[in-house]
Amino acid sequence: MHIREKICLFIVICCFLPGCSIVEDTAVFENAVIRENTETVPAAVLPAETTPTPAPDPSPVPATVPEPITATILAAGDVIMHDNVIKSGRKSDGGYDYNYIFERVKPHVEKADFAVVSFEGTALETDRNYTGYPLFNAPPAIISAFSYAGFDMVNTGNNHCLDRGLKGLLETRDIILRNNMQVIGTYADAAEPRHVIKDINGIKIGFLSYTYGCNMNENRLTKDERDTHLSIIDKEKIKKEIENLSSLADLVVVLVHWGIEYQVEPAQEQKTLAELMLHAGADIILGSHPHVIERSEIHETEDGIGYVIYSMGNFLSNQIPGSQPNKRNNDLTRESVMVFIKAEKDPVTGKTRIASVKHIPAWVHRYTENGTFKYSIIPITSPDDEILGNTDANISEKLLSSYKRTMEKMQDFP
Repeated sequence: MHIREKICLFIVICCFLPGCSIVEDTAVFENAVIRENTETVPAAVLPAETTPTPAPDPSPVPATVPEPITATILAAGDVIMHDNVIKSGRKSDGGYDYNYIFERVKPHVEKADFAVVSFEGTALETDRNYTGYPLFNAPPAIISAFSYAGFDMVNTGNNHCLDRGLKGLLETRDIILRNNMQVIGTYADAAEPRHVIKDINGIKIGFLSYTYGCNMNENRLTKDERDTHLSIIDKEKIKKEIENLSSLADLVVVLVHWGIEYQVEPAQEQKTLAELMLHAGADIILGSHPHVIERSEIHETEDGIGYVIYSMGNFLSNQIPGSQPNKRNNDLTRESVMVFIKAEKDPVTGKTRIASVKHIPAWVHRYTENGTFKYSIIPITSPDDEILGNTDANISEKLLSSYKRTMEKMQDFP
């Protein structure tokens, strides 16, 4: 055999020998075993190739809308301490206590975040000559009774604030402040702002107060004294003060002592002044003085609504009819209405509006105890109020008539 033939035969034989093929020398990683230094080690297994699943688009999460901030205000009418009302609080030890008069209205007053009542007259410790009409001076116990009932502010801007002169005005203010209540309507000095701003739950509510006069007693003061201690109605002054307060507060409340006594409809002068105040920026106008209830109104404004009540009536007085009713003493002069207002502020925009207005009629019940007149202010919340079924039939009839008569004049909102 030639050498060339031998070489070809050798190559053919090598190709058929086991373990020598090209395929066998190619690494196979699935289930393969790598041998090194006589030790057997599993080969790494490659992960199976997968097609990624696209993530779903996240659902839009609705933005949380913050709840509006709310504050509630209650306003009550005039407290007038006639002689018999003064005597009704006299105790055996010579002191006075009028808390009992407010027991029935106390839950309504305390329900509000801030409550204000109007007080006609003075209440002095240094002058114990306590008298009713025409120059009112009552025991300071009436002031502490306001605090007991839950009132936070006393409006003293009225025609009887100078019944004991400037000294009486200033002392009455001090006693109110000592009972942890605010005063509006009379002022200690020229530096004291004409307004009061209260931050109620984050809503700034500003208060102003005006009176038509002080029964001419203001003429006993100098002009500087009048400007310093009183707040007499002056249209230009009112306009400027409301505009100024509007820039400082979320809502502006004006308490105004005006109108014609015993007239059940507001005078044109009241309506004109109310329009001026609303246009200047007042949101709420609370009237007093006529001794009877005058209607309330809802006015549409650019920012929502404005509210006016021309007279809230006598919250407490002895103007109660006997056997012979007359102009000064009749069913209308024993009536009043408490105004309950809810304000809402948008925490995002800062805009504040009147959310609701409700009216609670009240009636002064006079009765006799041990030969002395006693008084109780009775709230009437509805024509089905339980008080109507739990009292004398004659009184129940009067309460129901009073409720209907009052609510015919009131405009609740919404």
